Amino acid sequence: MAIVRRGQFPVVSVINMKGGVGKTLISANVFRELFRRKRKRVLLIDFDPQFNLSQLLLVRTDYDTLKTERKTLLYVVEPPTPTSVFQVSADDMLDVGNVDDFTRRLQYIVGEPNIEIRLLAGDFDLAKLNLRERDKSLRIPRRRFAEFIRKAREAYDLIVLDCNPSTSFLTRTALEVSTHLLVPIRPDRYSVLGATMLFDFMDYLPTVSTVAKKLLLLNGLPNLLSTPEADIVSQVRADTTLGPLTLVSVVPQSNVLKARPDYAGFSVDRGVPYSQDIKSRLGLVADEIASNLGF
Repeated sequence: MAIVRRGQFPVVSVINMKGGVGKTLISANVFRELFRRKRKRVLLIDFDPQFNLSQLLLVRTDYDTLKTERKTLLYVVEPPTPTSVFQVSADDMLDVGNVDDFTRRLQYIVGEPNIEIRLLAGDFDLAKLNLRERDKSLRIPRRRFAEFIRKAREAYDLIVLDCNPSTSFLTRTALEVSTHLLVPIRPDRYSVLGATMLFDFMDYLPTVSTVAKKLLLLNGLPNLLSTPEADIVSQVRADTTLGPLTLVSVVPQSNVLKARPDYAGFSVDRGVPYSQDIKSRLGLVADEIASNLGF
């Protein structure tokens, strides 16, 4: 197994051009299992303006506090207002400060408080960046985020970006810093199409200088597949392009993993029936992903 060195730790974008494929639930629950089983320091980044990952993992009062304290992704990518007319240099604009000033601890390993999983919360106001038409106006946010990721790779074993399903500025920014892509697909032709659209989109991005390793994850598979679902799974695994990228392990369809408005946190921690079974099955996925990441 290759040794992953500090500063070169993986950055995984969980992404598909099709919405509703389970990106957020995977970003939270699969990588929480990787954190727990492999004892890796993990940073989750909510990179979608809809900030579903933040809503899944944080109670409203905690999120509002982060927003008030300017500790969301928005305040990472946008430089603070200069306090002096002399604070106008490029270095000042690109200085993102301490990574953990913006993040919130979610869990840690008992007896090993430095092994933790943390969250950089999302922000609806990020949507305004996608509305800007001039690339020049987006140069500083792009460079600030790249600098944040550079620093985070010194502090964390793994960085996970929960991405939005679009060909937006934010999507391009995520792809530019990613070492790996984890593409969830459900057993339907539209989510498979979303994966192929993503790969086509990447071919036309001159700003993506490093080719990210692609992994496909079958998600939401019922115990008994219908004939159309079984056909889709078979086609994906047999496809000369998609098949070699597809993980052996799958995420099952389960009510355990569904988000609930009355609960904030990792789904399997609710302790409802079948939680332990789902946790074990997520663990198999986490182990396979970890192996692909070099852990």
